[in-house]
Amino acid sequence: MSERDEFDAGPSFFGEAKEAGSLKSIKNVQVKAELGARKMLVNTNAEGQFKLPSFGKETVVENVTISCAKEGYRTIDVSRRRMSSAADAPIQIECLLEPKP
Repeated sequence: MSERDEFDAGPSFFGEAKEAGSLKSIKNVQVKAELGARKMLVNTNAEGQFKLPSFGKETVVENVTISCAKEGYRTIDVSRRRMSSAADAPIQIECLLEPKP
């Protein structure tokens, strides 16, 4: 199995970061996915969206920790929703942040 195949198999994560209240998209939010000692980091794009590759087909989604952070903001909630009951179904993540007072 090639390295490329390994990352194509299994559940991937995608979603967006929004400001609480206004639900305005927030760009340049750092999204971190952790599975044991393995970590992946991405930043949201200009539309506040991001995509993370899979950790592999053996991944148990509940064991992956997702966090969102941006300077000047506080994370309120990180929700996840599986797009179907398939084991490798993508997981939608929504990061809700609010400006720090």
